Amino acid sequence: MSYDDIAQPWQPHKKSSSKRIPKQANSPWIYMHHPTQWTLEYIADGKKKDKKPIWLPKFAQLIFMPGVNGVGGSQDAPQTQLARLQAQDRGHILINPEQHDYLRVYPAINGELTLNKWQKIENLGGRVYITGDDDGFAQFRRSLVLDGTIKLPHAEVLAGLILKQQELISLHESKPHIPAAVKETSAAEQKLLDMHTATTALNEKGIKYYE
Repeated sequence: MSYDDIAQPWQPHKKSSSKRIPKQANSPWIYMHHPTQWTLEYIADGKKKDKKPIWLPKFAQLIFMPGVNGVGGSQDAPQTQLARLQAQDRGHILINPEQHDYLRVYPAINGELTLNKWQKIENLGGRVYITGDDDGFAQFRRSLVLDGTIKLPHAEVLAGLILKQQELISLHESKPHIPAAVKETSAAEQKLLDMHTATTALNEKGIKYYE
């Protein structure tokens, strides 16, 4: 059984529903991005069969729990202005759910459950399962770069991420007698190559690489 019929977009005032998910509520939250936080992902490259490596922004959650991180008010009506300002002062870009429509809110036990819209909730035999659409979430992050909400990654940030990957490879190579480490080395080396590919394409094409 799917719970899609009771999912609501994020909004200041929500409609009531008699149907609830048998899962504990969480605190409301929104996504935020720091300019130093990027990850290598793979997305569809037009009509080509293979996916292309691309740098996409990583997100953190700004959780609106009263008494935490400058949030005031109550659980039902949190006051979030100070928390938002503090996050922005630390360099984060807040992703407005009213503008970008990426959250879904479900009536749950003791309140509401907030998830992103690429997460699907189903009840199978009395158990609640949450699955995610990784491709859809990647395309969403790509769109935020395309529309200018998030600026292209800085060259020095990418250089630092590449250096960390090289250090990871060196760590695995120091354990050649461990079969798992050998396998991890191969995967890490391929990822390093893809990091260089994505960085070179970004330098050559700029924002067009995200189209």
